Amino acid sequence: MTPAREGGQRRGRMGLQMTPMIDIVFNLVIFFMLMPSFEAGDGFLPTNLPSGLGPGGDAPTRGWRLDLHHVEPWPDCRHEARIVFCGEPVADYGALRERLRQTRREADGVEALSGEPLIIAPDQVVEHRHVVAAFDAAVDAGFKDIRFTVPK
Repeated sequence: MTPAREGGQRRGRMGLQMTPMIDIVFNLVIFFMLMPSFEAGDGFLPTNLPSGLGPGGDAPTRGWRLDLHHVEPWPDCRHEARIVFCGEPVADYGALRERLRQTRREADGVEALSGEPLIIAPDQVVEHRHVVAAFDAAVDAGFKDIRFTVPK
């Protein structure tokens, strides 16, 4: 008797199935080729905001203006924004929230001002977390018409 016939059973050759493994490898190669990058900048959202023009092609002239200016990250290496509401600097987002609430309360009493938009104008290099914080403060204060633009 031959060793392959030992015990009345036939022993087959063991081997690896290569087709499923090749399929998985090709799927992984395609996935890694199509992924642009695994690294995302913290607090950076690459977007293209409007170029300072309103609905009619003109820069918005009516409404309250909230400017967010980029501040260089020195000395603590944090990217901050300087907040300016209607031409006056605001210390932080808590103070901005209170200022917007006060402005909203005052505008509710005057019919000509109640429908005015709030225009948020961030610099193009301001991190999106600052824009989101300003937007949240405006929504919390009760503004309904919030527009975004950037300086020319």
